[in-house]
Amino acid sequence: MSNPFKYIFIALFTIGFSACEDELQLPDNTIEFESDQLGFGADETELLISINFSRTTSEAGTLSLSFETTGVVYGTDFTTEPASTAGVLSIDVPKDVTSVSFKVIKSAGVLLDGDESIEFSMASSVQSLVVGSKSTLSLTFGEILALAGSIDINGGGANYPNKVFIDLSAKRQTAVARTAWDLGFSSGDDFRVILNSSNGMMAMAVDKTDLNSVKAADTVGFGAKLSLDAVFAAINADTPPAWVPEAVTWIDDPAGDLSKTAIASISATANENKVYIVNRGNGLGSPPAQLGWKKIRIVRNGTGYTLQHADISATTFSEIQITKDSKYSFQYVSLTTGAVEVEPAKEKWDIAWTAFTNSTNFGSGPVPYYFQDVILQNMNGVGTAQVLSANIAYENFVEADLAGITFGTSQINIGSGWRSGGGPGSGPSLKTDRYYLIKDADGNIYKLKFTALIQSGERGRPAFDFELIKSAS
Repeated sequence: MSNPFKYIFIALFTIGFSACEDELQLPDNTIEFESDQLGFGADETELLISINFSRTTSEAGTLSLSFETTGVVYGTDFTTEPASTAGVLSIDVPKDVTSVSFKVIKSAGVLLDGDESIEFSMASSVQSLVVGSKSTLSLTFGEILALAGSIDINGGGANYPNKVFIDLSAKRQTAVARTAWDLGFSSGDDFRVILNSSNGMMAMAVDKTDLNSVKAADTVGFGAKLSLDAVFAAINADTPPAWVPEAVTWIDDPAGDLSKTAIASISATANENKVYIVNRGNGLGSPPAQLGWKKIRIVRNGTGYTLQHADISATTFSEIQITKDSKYSFQYVSLTTGAVEVEPAKEKWDIAWTAFTNSTNFGSGPVPYYFQDVILQNMNGVGTAQVLSANIAYENFVEADLAGITFGTSQINIGSGWRSGGGPGSGPSLKTDRYYLIKDADGNIYKLKFTALIQSGERGRPAFDFELIKSAS
């Protein structure tokens, strides 16, 4: 029987824009599901689903979704957050956001065959709010293997507020606020800690192991060098200061080598672990908000970590205990809110879009340099390769053409190579002479072509097409 609430109704939501006749009119604000098809794995208990906007909302409002089910019953097999009322989900939309989300939650103890599904639908009659091509979403209660698709990356706009993890085979993206975390603690056999490079974070050790004994006097001169802005100013000076070659050691290795992190390996001997001064980098805004400075010290706690942290002038400190979880590459911590969830399980993503602290050579060796629109690859079994269209067109590349392809393992193997410009004196543009091959951890191989760097006149909203060319099964 057809659900009478088959359509989405959008009310109390307006895009406020009034202009004089001769002012530039903005394009319609388009709303779409993050994908037209998603799978809900048997090992997952809940799934966060995003609805993306083509630009930032100007006023608050409400979205209402309808859904039809096959093989599952609402309230028995699954629920949603927000809850459904008579078959409709009402989702609050705040002002100044680029996406909203809702959850589908599997009921405890429910066993499903994998062919059950929910179809969500949306439509709009609001003049300035236009439903895009992904107006329906089919959610299957089982793993899917996407054969092809198009993904608009929910980067969040010109201030690049999100880091976005993408799983091609699941046709899924996970957007995480880049300001949500500061440090990542390796879940591997090593004891390594990474910085949040998407905020331009940097760290330098002081020759002390007692956090309380470190004072402002120990940081004299740090403000003139322990920031990306300071490094950029230094390399442009008539006579660059002597510390410039050392600056690249204050960031993590851009290629992802965990033996070259700014913070040294955490020693099993506690008194060998020094105090670090960290510049948390920049947040959002224009000019961007400075996230501030902290002093930290990390020691081992059995098979995990203990993080000590405080303001520079503090005489006491707080502690956070971090436990390794082999399902994830890293456990993440914010120095303001504590433990946080950031990236998906290590087998649940292939590549990520982000702003990123890379390094570049201005003639006297590598120095830290901030790049927007960087593609990182998962270093847990994912490989990537670039193909030039002059050698074989994207449309023509098939499985037989994989012979001789070498897949790189550096996390910046794609990096910023898919686009041009964006630095001082140059505007960004998409490189249309190349595409990429992505081999996921399961052995599925996709070809991927970027189709947009800027959408609706705004950077931070890239897009790509992808297609499976070799299945692992």
